[in-house]
Amino acid sequence: MLCLTTFLRRRWPYPRISLLEMAVVKRAIYGLTFIHLMVIALTIFHGVDGWIYKGWWEKPIAFYNSLNYAVWQYGFFAPDVGSSSEVEITVYSDGGQVTRYNTLDGFRFFMSNLESANRFYGFKVSMMTDETFQDLSARSVATRMLNIHQDAWRIDYTMRGIRYPTMGEYVKGAPIQRVEAYNTTFVLR
Repeated sequence: MLCLTTFLRRRWPYPRISLLEMAVVKRAIYGLTFIHLMVIALTIFHGVDGWIYKGWWEKPIAFYNSLNYAVWQYGFFAPDVGSSSEVEITVYSDGGQVTRYNTLDGFRFFMSNLESANRFYGFKVSMMTDETFQDLSARSVATRMLNIHQDAWRIDYTMRGIRYPTMGEYVKGAPIQRVEAYNTTFVLR
């Protein structure tokens, strides 16, 4: 039979944490959790909107809001998850058939998983700032569409930025604006 008494008599080589120190650590964790949840609640319910653009805290709060998507200005009460851009591809075929692909209507650029969709979303957002990148992307999409629709003779590629109104403007009935950022047409004839 195994004798456990020698095992129990050995000393733990690390200092023990007293119950008082554990209580202090617990209180610190609870305090930080409370502060974190309060910041989230203030952001969700737009409690900091009045003074967010005044003072030294403007940049840290703006950075924090960009991480938790509070920059959409709807916060928790968004009618849908905001998208910042829209890509529309129109393919004209020989027989007069017109096929439209639109990212707002569910077109996912032939992606099968959420990770690819998230990466593509980041790709679209970064693409809005670089015209060379936009042109390269449009040419790649046109090539893909020509491989799918081999009888196509024209492909229109349009990228639009989506501008959401503030919560106050939305309540007053302000529409969501779509502003064209890039447009090109490829004609094979």
